[in-house]
Amino acid sequence: MQTRTDFVLRLTREELAGMVALTAGISGVNETEVSQEDAVVAAIELALTRLIDDYEVPDPDARAQVQTARDDLRAAWIRGSSSL
Repeated sequence: MQTRTDFVLRLTREELAGMVALTAGISGVNETEVSQEDAVVAAIELALTRLIDDYEVPDPDARAQVQTARDDLRAAWIRGSSSL
C-alpha cells in the first residue's frame, strides 16, 4: 500500500518557472508527459544521488540518512519513468 503526504510548497515566480521548465525538460527526455510532482521527485532523487556520488558528506549519520533515503525512494519507485 502506497502512502502519501500532501504539503504546500510556496515558490517564487522564478522558482515556479524553474519547476515548469524541469517538468517540460523531463517530459521531453522521456517522450511522455510528466507531472510536476513526478519532476520534483526526480529532482530529489538526483540531488540525493549527487550527494552520494559527487560530494563527500562529512557527517557519517547524515551520509547514511541520504543513502537510506535514496535507496528507499528507488525501492518504491513509482515515478521511475521520470528519473533523471
